[in-house]
Amino acid sequence: MHWTLAKWLAVGTTTLALPVATHAAFPSFFADGDCEAVAGAQRNAAEERAEADLWLAAAKAKNAPDGEAAAREAAARAAFDEAIDLAREQFQARDQVCEVLGGGKYDPALSPGEFSTTIDNLYFPHVPGQTLVYEGNSAEGFEHNEVTTTFNIVTIGGFATRAIEDVVLLDGVQIEHATDYFAQRSNGDVWYFGEVSREFEDGFLDSLEGSWRAGKDEAKPGIVMLQDNHVGDVYRQEYFIDVAEDVAMVLATDETVKVPFGTFQNCLKTIEFAALEPDVFEWKFYAPKVGLVLVVDLETGDRLELVDVFMK
Repeated sequence: MHWTLAKWLAVGTTTLALPVATHAAFPSFFADGDCEAVAGAQRNAAEERAEADLWLAAAKAKNAPDGEAAAREAAARAAFDEAIDLAREQFQARDQVCEVLGGGKYDPALSPGEFSTTIDNLYFPHVPGQTLVYEGNSAEGFEHNEVTTTFNIVTIGGFATRAIEDVVLLDGVQIEHATDYFAQRSNGDVWYFGEVSREFEDGFLDSLEGSWRAGKDEAKPGIVMLQDNHVGDVYRQEYFIDVAEDVAMVLATDETVKVPFGTFQNCLKTIEFAALEPDVFEWKFYAPKVGLVLVVDLETGDRLELVDVFMK
Protein backbone atom coordinates (compact mmCIF):
# COMPACT_ATOMS: atom_id res chain seq x y z
CA MET A 1 0.00 0.00 0.00
CA HIS A 2 1.37 3.43 -0.96
CA TRP A 3 0.60 6.06 1.67
CA THR A 4 -0.09 9.71 0.95
CA LEU A 5 -0.87 12.58 3.28
CA ALA A 6 -4.53 12.56 2.24
CA LYS A 7 -4.73 8.88 3.22
CA TRP A 8 -2.97 9.64 6.51
CA LEU A 9 -5.52 12.33 7.31
CA ALA A 10 -8.39 9.94 6.65
CA VAL A 11 -7.02 6.75 8.21
CA GLY A 12 -8.79 5.24 11.18
CA THR A 13 -12.03 7.13 10.83
CA THR A 14 -14.21 8.53 8.08
CA THR A 15 -14.51 11.92 9.76
CA LEU A 16 -10.89 13.06 9.76
CA ALA A 17 -10.41 14.30 6.19
CA LEU A 18 -8.50 17.57 6.52
CA PRO A 19 -9.78 18.45 10.00
CA VAL A 20 -9.06 21.76 11.64
CA ALA A 21 -7.49 21.20 15.05
CA THR A 22 -9.94 22.09 17.80
CA HIS A 23 -7.81 21.42 20.87
CA ALA A 24 -8.14 24.46 23.11
CA ALA A 25 -4.40 25.07 23.33
CA PHE A 26 -3.72 25.07 19.60
CA PRO A 27 -4.96 28.49 18.37
CA SER A 28 -2.57 30.47 20.59
CA PHE A 29 0.35 28.84 18.77
CA PHE A 30 -0.47 30.60 15.53
CA ALA A 31 -0.17 34.34 15.01
CA ASP A 32 -1.06 36.05 11.74
CA GLY A 33 1.27 34.71 9.11
CA ASP A 34 1.43 32.57 6.02
CA CYS A 35 2.22 28.89 6.52
CA GLU A 36 1.58 28.28 2.81
CA ALA A 37 4.12 30.94 1.83
CA VAL A 38 6.74 29.18 3.96
CA ALA A 39 5.96 25.91 2.17
CA GLY A 40 6.24 27.64 -1.20
CA ALA A 41 9.59 29.19 -0.29
CA GLN A 42 10.90 25.77 0.76
CA ARG A 43 9.79 24.30 -2.54
CA ASN A 44 11.56 27.06 -4.47
CA ALA A 45 14.73 26.54 -2.44
CA ALA A 46 14.67 22.79 -3.09
CA GLU A 47 14.17 23.30 -6.82
CA GLU A 48 17.02 25.81 -6.94
CA ARG A 49 19.29 23.34 -5.14
CA ALA A 50 18.33 20.62 -7.61
CA GLU A 51 19.19 22.90 -10.53
CA ALA A 52 22.52 23.86 -8.95
CA ASP A 53 23.35 20.19 -8.40
CA LEU A 54 22.50 19.49 -12.04
CA TRP A 55 24.89 22.19 -13.29
CA LEU A 56 27.69 20.91 -11.07
CA ALA A 57 27.11 17.36 -12.26
CA ALA A 58 27.14 18.60 -15.86
CA ALA A 59 30.48 20.32 -15.28
CA LYS A 60 31.98 17.14 -13.84
CA ALA A 61 30.54 15.09 -16.69
CA LYS A 62 32.16 17.36 -19.28
CA ASN A 63 35.50 16.83 -17.54
CA ALA A 64 35.05 13.06 -17.16
CA PRO A 65 37.19 10.48 -18.96
CA ASP A 66 36.25 9.74 -22.55
CA GLY A 67 33.21 7.50 -22.82
CA GLU A 68 31.76 8.42 -19.41
CA ALA A 69 30.27 11.83 -20.13
CA ALA A 70 26.99 10.66 -21.65
CA ALA A 71 26.24 8.20 -18.84
CA ARG A 72 27.07 10.80 -16.19
CA GLU A 73 24.87 13.39 -17.84
CA ALA A 74 21.97 10.91 -17.98
CA ALA A 75 22.43 10.05 -14.30
CA ALA A 76 22.53 13.73 -13.39
CA ARG A 77 19.32 14.37 -15.30
CA ALA A 78 17.58 11.46 -13.58
CA ALA A 79 18.73 12.73 -10.16
CA PHE A 80 17.44 16.21 -11.05
CA ASP A 81 14.02 14.84 -12.03
CA GLU A 82 13.79 12.89 -8.76
CA ALA A 83 14.76 15.96 -6.74
CA ILE A 84 12.12 18.10 -8.47
CA ASP A 85 9.46 15.44 -7.87
CA LEU A 86 10.41 15.25 -4.19
CA ALA A 87 10.33 19.05 -3.82
CA ARG A 88 6.79 19.14 -5.20
CA GLU A 89 5.63 16.22 -3.05
CA GLN A 90 7.07 17.94 0.03
CA PHE A 91 5.29 21.16 -0.90
CA GLN A 92 1.95 19.37 -1.27
CA ALA A 93 2.44 17.67 2.09
CA ARG A 94 3.39 20.92 3.83
CA ASP A 95 0.46 22.73 2.23
CA GLN A 96 -1.98 20.14 3.58
CA VAL A 97 -0.37 20.31 7.03
CA CYS A 98 -0.90 24.08 6.92
CA GLU A 99 -4.58 23.51 6.18
CA VAL A 100 -4.92 21.01 9.01
CA LEU A 101 -3.24 23.31 11.53
CA GLY A 102 -5.16 26.39 10.48
CA GLY A 103 -2.36 28.29 8.74
CA GLY A 104 -0.33 31.13 10.16
CA LYS A 105 3.16 31.18 11.58
CA TYR A 106 4.18 28.52 14.05
CA ASP A 107 5.43 30.44 17.07
CA PRO A 108 4.37 28.91 20.40
CA ALA A 109 4.34 31.38 23.30
CA LEU A 110 6.09 29.55 26.14
CA SER A 111 7.68 30.56 29.43
CA PRO A 112 10.40 28.56 31.23
CA GLY A 113 8.47 28.92 34.47
CA GLU A 114 5.67 26.77 33.03
CA PHE A 115 7.90 23.72 32.64
CA SER A 116 9.29 20.93 34.80
CA THR A 117 11.82 18.17 34.16
CA THR A 118 9.53 15.74 35.99
CA ILE A 119 7.76 13.93 33.16
CA ASP A 120 4.78 11.95 34.41
CA ASN A 121 2.34 12.32 31.50
CA LEU A 122 0.00 9.28 31.48
CA TYR A 123 1.08 8.10 28.03
CA PHE A 124 4.65 9.42 28.09
CA PRO A 125 6.17 8.90 31.56
CA HIS A 126 9.95 9.08 31.83
CA VAL A 127 11.42 7.80 35.09
CA PRO A 128 15.11 8.69 35.57
CA GLY A 129 17.21 5.54 35.37
CA GLN A 130 14.58 3.53 33.50
CA THR A 131 15.27 1.87 30.14
CA LEU A 132 12.65 0.65 27.67
CA VAL A 133 13.84 -1.97 25.18
CA TYR A 134 12.30 -2.46 21.73
CA GLU A 135 13.02 -5.08 19.09
CA GLY A 136 11.82 -5.95 15.62
CA ASN A 137 12.75 -7.39 12.24
CA SER A 138 12.97 -5.46 8.99
CA ALA A 139 14.39 -5.90 5.50
CA GLU A 140 17.61 -4.31 6.80
CA GLY A 141 17.99 -6.77 9.68
CA PHE A 142 17.18 -7.24 13.37
CA GLU A 143 16.74 -3.97 15.26
CA HIS A 144 17.43 -3.56 18.98
CA ASN A 145 16.51 -0.18 20.45
CA GLU A 146 17.11 1.05 24.04
CA VAL A 147 15.58 4.29 25.34
CA THR A 148 17.00 5.45 28.68
CA THR A 149 15.78 8.36 30.78
CA THR A 150 18.84 9.97 32.32
CA PHE A 151 19.35 12.10 35.41
CA ASN A 152 20.90 14.81 33.23
CA ILE A 153 19.20 18.21 33.09
CA VAL A 154 20.15 20.42 30.15
CA THR A 155 19.11 24.04 29.66
CA ILE A 156 18.04 24.91 26.11
CA GLY A 157 17.10 28.50 25.36
CA GLY A 158 16.37 29.12 29.03
CA PHE A 159 14.23 25.96 29.42
CA ALA A 160 15.38 23.18 31.74
CA THR A 161 14.95 19.83 29.94
CA ARG A 162 15.57 16.18 30.69
CA ALA A 163 17.95 14.23 28.44
CA ILE A 164 16.72 10.91 27.00
CA GLU A 165 19.23 8.58 25.31
CA ASP A 166 18.01 6.52 22.34
CA VAL A 167 20.43 3.90 20.97
CA VAL A 168 19.69 1.69 17.94
CA LEU A 169 21.60 -1.45 16.93
CA LEU A 170 21.08 -3.30 13.65
CA ASP A 171 22.22 -6.94 13.73
CA GLY A 172 24.25 -6.06 16.82
CA VAL A 173 26.01 -3.04 15.30
CA GLN A 174 25.22 0.47 16.48
CA ILE A 175 23.75 2.63 13.70
CA GLU A 176 22.09 5.46 15.63
CA HIS A 177 22.40 7.28 18.93
CA ALA A 178 20.08 10.20 19.62
CA THR A 179 19.84 12.38 22.69
CA ASP A 180 16.39 13.96 22.98
CA TYR A 181 15.44 16.80 25.31
CA PHE A 182 11.95 16.95 26.84
CA ALA A 183 10.15 19.01 29.48
CA GLN A 184 6.58 18.87 30.78
CA ARG A 185 4.36 21.93 30.78
CA SER A 186 2.15 22.76 33.75
CA ASN A 187 -0.92 21.58 31.81
CA GLY A 188 0.65 18.11 31.39
CA ASP A 189 1.71 18.38 27.73
CA VAL A 190 5.26 17.12 27.09
CA TRP A 191 7.32 19.37 24.84
CA TYR A 192 10.30 18.50 22.67
CA PHE A 193 13.15 21.05 22.80
CA GLY A 194 15.86 19.45 20.70
CA GLU A 195 17.84 16.45 19.56
CA VAL A 196 21.44 15.48 18.92
CA SER A 197 21.11 12.88 16.17
CA ARG A 198 24.13 10.69 15.46
CA GLU A 199 24.31 8.15 12.64
CA PHE A 200 27.12 5.61 12.43
CA GLU A 201 28.65 3.65 9.56
CA ASP A 202 31.34 0.98 9.94
CA GLY A 203 31.77 2.01 13.56
CA PHE A 204 32.40 5.67 12.78
CA LEU A 205 30.21 8.72 13.34
CA ASP A 206 28.92 9.44 9.84
CA SER A 207 26.32 12.19 10.23
CA LEU A 208 24.64 14.61 12.63
CA GLU A 209 21.81 15.26 10.18
CA GLY A 210 18.50 15.90 11.91
CA SER A 211 20.04 17.58 14.96
CA TRP A 212 18.40 20.75 16.25
CA ARG A 213 17.69 22.72 19.39
CA ALA A 214 14.99 25.22 20.18
CA GLY A 215 16.09 28.82 19.84
CA LYS A 216 19.00 28.17 17.47
CA ASP A 217 18.53 29.26 13.86
CA GLU A 218 14.81 29.86 14.57
CA ALA A 219 14.10 26.24 15.52
CA LYS A 220 10.91 25.90 17.57
CA PRO A 221 9.89 23.35 20.20
CA GLY A 222 6.86 21.12 19.64
CA ILE A 223 4.54 18.83 21.55
CA VAL A 224 5.61 15.20 21.73
CA MET A 225 2.61 14.14 23.84
CA LEU A 226 -0.63 15.87 24.86
CA GLN A 227 -2.09 15.56 28.32
CA ASP A 228 -5.68 15.45 27.01
CA ASN A 229 -5.91 13.47 23.79
CA HIS A 230 -8.92 13.69 21.51
CA VAL A 231 -9.40 11.86 18.22
CA GLY A 232 -8.52 14.31 15.45
CA ASP A 233 -6.03 16.40 17.45
CA VAL A 234 -3.08 17.36 15.23
CA TYR A 235 0.12 18.99 16.47
CA ARG A 236 3.68 19.76 15.46
CA GLN A 237 6.21 17.70 17.40
CA GLU A 238 9.22 19.75 16.31
CA TYR A 239 9.84 22.58 13.86
CA PHE A 240 13.15 23.42 12.28
CA ILE A 241 12.60 24.22 8.61
CA ASP A 242 14.08 21.59 6.28
CA VAL A 243 15.52 19.62 9.22
CA ALA A 244 12.78 18.62 11.68
CA GLU A 245 9.10 18.90 10.72
CA ASP A 246 7.33 15.97 12.39
CA VAL A 247 3.56 16.14 12.85
CA ALA A 248 1.26 13.75 14.75
CA MET A 249 -2.47 13.04 14.77
CA VAL A 250 -4.47 11.23 17.45
CA LEU A 251 -6.41 8.31 15.93
CA ALA A 252 -7.77 6.47 18.99
CA THR A 253 -7.59 6.34 22.77
CA ASP A 254 -9.01 2.86 23.40
CA GLU A 255 -6.72 0.43 21.56
CA THR A 256 -5.66 -2.97 22.93
CA VAL A 257 -2.05 -3.84 22.05
CA LYS A 258 -0.18 -7.12 22.49
CA VAL A 259 3.63 -7.09 22.45
CA PRO A 260 6.25 -9.40 24.01
CA PHE A 261 6.32 -7.35 27.23
CA GLY A 262 2.56 -7.78 27.76
CA THR A 263 -0.95 -6.91 26.67
CA PHE A 264 -2.09 -3.33 27.25
CA GLN A 265 -5.57 -1.82 27.15
CA ASN A 266 -6.81 1.74 26.67
CA CYS A 267 -3.78 2.57 24.55
CA LEU A 268 -3.37 5.82 22.66
CA LYS A 269 -2.88 5.43 18.90
CA THR A 270 -1.26 8.17 16.84
CA ILE A 271 0.06 8.46 13.33
CA GLU A 272 3.27 10.39 12.66
CA PHE A 273 4.43 12.04 9.48
CA ALA A 274 7.14 14.44 8.27
CA ALA A 275 6.83 16.45 5.05
CA LEU A 276 10.55 15.89 4.48
CA GLU A 277 9.69 12.22 3.82
CA PRO A 278 6.23 12.39 2.23
CA ASP A 279 5.86 8.61 1.85
CA VAL A 280 6.85 7.60 5.40
CA PHE A 281 4.08 7.07 7.97
CA GLU A 282 4.09 5.32 11.35
CA TRP A 283 1.43 4.23 13.77
CA LYS A 284 2.54 4.56 17.39
CA PHE A 285 0.79 3.00 20.37
CA TYR A 286 1.24 4.29 23.93
CA ALA A 287 0.10 2.37 27.01
CA PRO A 288 -1.04 4.19 30.17
CA LYS A 289 1.75 4.57 32.77
CA VAL A 290 4.19 2.75 30.45
CA GLY A 291 4.68 4.87 27.34
CA LEU A 292 5.47 3.75 23.82
CA VAL A 293 4.85 0.02 23.35
CA LEU A 294 4.57 -0.46 19.57
CA VAL A 295 5.62 1.25 16.31
CA VAL A 296 4.25 0.08 12.94
CA ASP A 297 5.68 1.21 9.60
CA LEU A 298 2.65 1.59 7.33
CA GLU A 299 4.63 1.08 4.13
CA THR A 300 6.42 -2.14 5.11
CA GLY A 301 4.33 -3.44 8.00
CA ASP A 302 7.48 -3.75 10.15
CA ARG A 303 6.83 -3.71 13.91
CA LEU A 304 9.09 -2.43 16.66
CA GLU A 305 7.77 -3.89 19.93
CA LEU A 306 8.42 -3.31 23.63
CA VAL A 307 10.21 -6.39 24.97
CA ASP A 308 11.57 -5.25 28.35
CA VAL A 309 11.65 -2.44 30.92
CA PHE A 310 14.34 -2.22 33.61
CA MET A 311 16.11 0.20 35.92
CA LYS A 312 19.82 0.86 35.47
